[in-house]
Amino acid sequence: MRLKTSLGLGSPPPAYARLLRQLARPRWLAQGTVVCRPLRRRVGGQWINKGPYYLWTAKREGKTVCYALSKAQYLLAQHAIAANRQVMKILAQLQAMTLERIRTTLPGVKKRK
Repeated sequence: MRLKTSLGLGSPPPAYARLLRQLARPRWLAQGTVVCRPLRRRVGGQWINKGPYYLWTAKREGKTVCYALSKAQYLLAQHAIAANRQVMKILAQLQAMTLERIRTTLPGVKKRK
């Protein structure tokens, strides 16, 4: 039996539509983590400050990869990662709202007790 996605659920609530509009905004997305890492090295018996070094780390095909970034790349990657985290949070909210609507709107299984 094939069902239409909106069959029996009615129109989405305003909160659901608002979250969908937030997803529709164009932005760059990236997974991973970026860090700004200062480094102190001992050279000739004296401590010298090096860096800062900018790094991006993420999992690709089950392996951890790490790339060195310039400061400009670091700043843009930081925004793309934050945007990706926001999108994942919105998707989780949409999924929870959808499941709740399905559970409360459509008839369920009769309980034995």
